Amino acid sequence: MTRTPASVLALCLACMTLEGYDVIAYGAALPFLLAHPGWGVTTAQAGVLGSLTPVGMLVGAVVVGLLTDRLGRRRLVLISTAIFSVAMLACGLAPGVVVFAVGRLLVGLGVGGVLPSIAALVYEYSAAGRHHVNTALAFAGVGVGGALAALVAALFGPDLGFRVVYLVGGGAALVVLPLAMRFLPESLVYLRARGRHDEAAGWAARLGVDAEVAEPPREGSRIGVLFSRRFGVTTVMFCLATFASLLVLFGLYTWLPQLMRSAGYELGSALTFLVVLNVGTAVGPLVLGRLADRYGSRVVTAGSFLLAVVGIAVLSQPLPTVLLYVAVVLAGIGTVGTQILINVFIASRYPVDVRATAIGVALSVGRIGGIVGPLYGAFLLTTQLPTAVLFLAFAAPALLGAVVVASIPRAVAPRPETAGAGARRHDLQAQ
Repeated sequence: MTRTPASVLALCLACMTLEGYDVIAYGAALPFLLAHPGWGVTTAQAGVLGSLTPVGMLVGAVVVGLLTDRLGRRRLVLISTAIFSVAMLACGLAPGVVVFAVGRLLVGLGVGGVLPSIAALVYEYSAAGRHHVNTALAFAGVGVGGALAALVAALFGPDLGFRVVYLVGGGAALVVLPLAMRFLPESLVYLRARGRHDEAAGWAARLGVDAEVAEPPREGSRIGVLFSRRFGVTTVMFCLATFASLLVLFGLYTWLPQLMRSAGYELGSALTFLVVLNVGTAVGPLVLGRLADRYGSRVVTAGSFLLAVVGIAVLSQPLPTVLLYVAVVLAGIGTVGTQILINVFIASRYPVDVRATAIGVALSVGRIGGIVGPLYGAFLLTTQLPTAVLFLAFAAPALLGAVVVASIPRAVAPRPETAGAGARRHDLQAQ
C-alpha cells in the first residue's frame, strides 16, 4: 500500500471503541452490580461473571479462525458487531443474574470475533512504514471506549445503577453497525483467493489503492503454517505472551475500582482511576506504535510490558494522587498498549494470508489468560492480603510477559523466490 484509506482506519477505530467500551463496562459497573438490590452478587460470583466475557472471546476467536475463509473478514466483523450490540442491550435489560451472565458471554463472543479481523484489515490496508502506528491508532479505540464506559458509570451509575452502562454501549453499537455495513471493505487478499477479482478491483478503486498489492493465497493448511518448523516456536511464544498480557489486562480492568477502594478511596475516586487508566491505553499506544515502526516490535513490546510492571507496582505505594495518576497511565499503556503491539508483531511475522489466523490462534490461547485474570483478582481480594501485595501480584505476570517477548526467536528470512524487498524489510523490522 502506498496510502492508508482514511475510511478503513476510521471504521476500525469505531469498532475498537465499541470493543473497549464493552470489555471495560463490566469493571466500571461492578460496584453498582455488587450493590444491586435483589441479586446478591458476591465477590466470588463477580469473578466468575467477569470471566464469562473472556470465555466468549476465546470461542469467538476460534470461530473466526474457522470461518474466515468462508465468510471473509468484513462479514465476520459485521456479524460480531451485531452480536455484541444485542448482548449489551440484553445485559442492561436483564431481569436476573442468569440472563446477565448469558449476555456477558455473548458480548465476549462478538468482541472475540471482531478483534482478529480488525487487526488483519488494518495491517493489510496500512501504507508501508505505518503498520504499527495505524494499528495503534485503531486500537486506541479500546482506551477511548473504556474511558467512556468509566465516565458513564461515574456520572450516571450512582443514580441509575449498572444497567445504564450497558444500555448506552448497546445503543452506540447499533449506530456504528450501519456505517460499517456501508463503508467497511473486504480484504483484497480474501477476494482474490475466492476468485472475486471484479469485487476486489471495485473496492480498490473506491479506496484509491492497488488491488494487485494483495499477495496471492498459498495452498495448504494455515494452522500447518503456524506450527511448521519455521514458525512453530514463534507461534508458541506469541501465545504465551498474549496469555500474560490478557491476564493482566482483564484482571486489572475488572478489579481496579475495587482495589482502589480497598486502598481507602471513595467509589467516585476509584472510578476516576479507571478513566485515567483508559486515557493511558488510548494515547500511549500511539507513541509506542511510532517507536515500534522505527525500532522494531521486540524491544518496544518488551518495554511496554515493563511499563505495566512499573505502573502497577507504583500503585501499591501510598503516594500523592498526581503520582498515582501517572502510575495508572503507565499501567494502561503497558496493558492494552502491549496487546496492540503483540498483534502487530504477530502480523509482521507471518505471510499475509495467515495473519488473521495467526492473530486468532494467539488470542484464542491468550483468552485463557483473560479468563484467569478476573478469577485471579477475585481470589486475591478474598485472601485479605495487604493492598500492596495485591498490586504486586498483578505486576508479576507482566514481568513474565516481558521475558517471553524478549525470548521470541528472530525472524527467519523467506526463500528468495517468494520474497520481495518489502517482505525482507518487514522481517528485519520485526526483529
